[in-house]
Amino acid sequence: MAGEWPWGYFAISKIFVVKHLVRGSLHGLLETIRYFSLIEVIVTRCACLVFTLILAAVPAMANIPSPELCVLDMPGTYAAVLFTLPNGSGNAFTDARLNGDTVDATLILTVVNNLGDPIENYPAEDIWLVTEGGFTSCDMANPDSNTNADGQTRWVEPLFGGGNSLGWGVQAVIAGDIVLVAAALQFVSADMNGDLEVNLSDISLISQGLAVNDINADLNADGIVNLSDIALMTEGIGQICP
Repeated sequence: MAGEWPWGYFAISKIFVVKHLVRGSLHGLLETIRYFSLIEVIVTRCACLVFTLILAAVPAMANIPSPELCVLDMPGTYAAVLFTLPNGSGNAFTDARLNGDTVDATLILTVVNNLGDPIENYPAEDIWLVTEGGFTSCDMANPDSNTNADGQTRWVEPLFGGGNSLGWGVQAVIAGDIVLVAAALQFVSADMNGDLEVNLSDISLISQGLAVNDINADLNADGIVNLSDIALMTEGIGQICP
C-alpha cells in the first residue's frame, strides 16, 4: 500500500545485518584465537630453546675452574727449599731440603668448579707455577700430568729453571688466574742470577756469598755456605735450558 513502511524489507535487512555482525564477530574471535595460539607456540619454542641452551651450558660450566676455591697444598713439610737447574737435572720435589735434611715438597693442586666439584682431566699445560721471588722457568713449570678423578695434579719431577726465591712462597696459576692459597716452597739454583745459564757470572756470585755466608748462596739449604755449595755450583756449570 502506498505510503506504508516496508516492514518486510526492514526485517530482511535486519536479519542480513545481524548475520554479518555474527559472521564478523566469529571471524574476529577465530583470528584472536589463531593469534594467541601463534603466540603460545612462539613462547613455547623460545622456552624450549632457552632450556636447551641452559642444558648445553651446564657441562661446559662444570669444567670451568674456580681459582678462589682451588687449593695448592704441600702436605710433606713447611718452608722447604728446592734446588733447580735450567736443564732439569736439579732435585725432584721429593728431594727438597730443610735445615740440611731431605724432605718431600711435592705440590698438590686440587682443581674444582664453582660448586666445589673436582674437574677431571684438566690439561696440565693450562696450569703453572709463579713466585714473587727470582725463580725463572725454562718452560711454564707445569705439573706432571692432567688432573685425576679427584681433580688433583702434582709437581714431583724436577723443574727446568733457575734463580732464587728464598723468602717467597709459590702459587699456582690456572688458565691465567692465580690460586689464592700459596705454598711455602722456595727455590735455589746454581743459576743464581736467573738468566737460565750457569756460567762465570754465577761463579762470581757464589764466591761473594761464600765470603759473607750469604744465604742466597746456600744451595743445599743447610744454613751454611761452604764447599758443599761450591760443589753443586760446579756440577751445574754450563747447564742451559733444553
